[in-house]
Amino acid sequence: MRLILTMLYATFVLLLAVSVGRAEDDDPQAKATAAVLSKLKQTNPQIRPSVDNGPTTAKVQAYVRNMDVDDVDMKITLDMTFRMRWNDYRLEYDEPGVNNVVVLNPKMAWIPDAFFKNAFTTQYKSVHPENYLRVYPDGNVTYSTRLSVDLSCPMNLVRFPHDTQECKMQIASYGYTTKDLILVWREETPTEISQFLHGGRFSLDRFDTGYCNSRTSTGDYSCVSVSVVIKRDFGAYLLELYLPTIFLIVVAWFSFFIPFEQFLGRLLLTLIPLISLASFTNTFTKGLASVPYIKAFDIFTGFSLCVIFLTLVHIVVCYIKGLKSTYTGPEGSEDPEEGGAKNVEVEETSGFKKVLKKAKAKAEFLSRTFLVGFYIAFLFVYFAAYCGTG
Repeated sequence: MRLILTMLYATFVLLLAVSVGRAEDDDPQAKATAAVLSKLKQTNPQIRPSVDNGPTTAKVQAYVRNMDVDDVDMKITLDMTFRMRWNDYRLEYDEPGVNNVVVLNPKMAWIPDAFFKNAFTTQYKSVHPENYLRVYPDGNVTYSTRLSVDLSCPMNLVRFPHDTQECKMQIASYGYTTKDLILVWREETPTEISQFLHGGRFSLDRFDTGYCNSRTSTGDYSCVSVSVVIKRDFGAYLLELYLPTIFLIVVAWFSFFIPFEQFLGRLLLTLIPLISLASFTNTFTKGLASVPYIKAFDIFTGFSLCVIFLTLVHIVVCYIKGLKSTYTGPEGSEDPEEGGAKNVEVEETSGFKKVLKKAKAKAEFLSRTFLVGFYIAFLFVYFAAYCGTG
């Protein structure tokens, strides 16, 4: 009985293997894969495909999924899918009924040695590299991989926070000169951008493609480039920088409405905004890149500090003048022998004091008006110069 069961099991396994083999023989995709693998055994993946010793042309495409801009270290991180397409005549296959492509391990075939020239680091997005190699019947090969690239992006922060920056991504051949490998952008949609692209406090303005071929002592090297133009969002800085600063100055100007006798209250109402703005400016500056030139941010905060300081000086000077005007000297200093002449002098002096008091009051009013008007004019010129010409 056991012998009969063993023979039946062996017959079943044999029939299953034969049926699987026939299914593979009838599957065009399996035939195409077998044909490509057979040709790969006959080619050296270290040698590039060349027709009449001419250069190999690789078409490049980039699909940007996300970006992160670091304006302190002056770099931009791009999460992207990078593709290259070229023709390898050695992998052509002609199998009837094959409409799909053959997907292979990228290590099995020759791949252009493209690299990012201005990258700090290049990282794959997972433990196992997310890439593939597709071979088409006519010998066209497509290589695709997803990676994250940290690119150097020197920035000009003269107009900060109203600046627009241009970061470049340069892709070149590392070892092949233009005699062997030429990199070009794909004709249709060389760069694509995800609709969910977000760059922190920057918004993407545009992508401009170009070429950056370089010449060294070892020859000419092919290079393609992308200019990523990003614009800083003004809304966040309006709420975090401009409005708080203007509100502090308005609070300092409230001291103008406090009676003259309450000098301590006027002084505190000016000192507190001055110290607060100085501390706020120092904290805000620590989160910015250290550059050896003046930024628009420095002009705005510096001028605002000067306005509050001038307000403080105005209050102190007015208080000192008020003390001098209220001081009348000791009583009983009048000499009775001088008589009417003294009275005439007193009347003339009192009239002069009234005129002087009115002049001082008018001068104080004019100084306040000038201080307020001057700062409002500065705001108009500042925002017209930086926001209007951004």
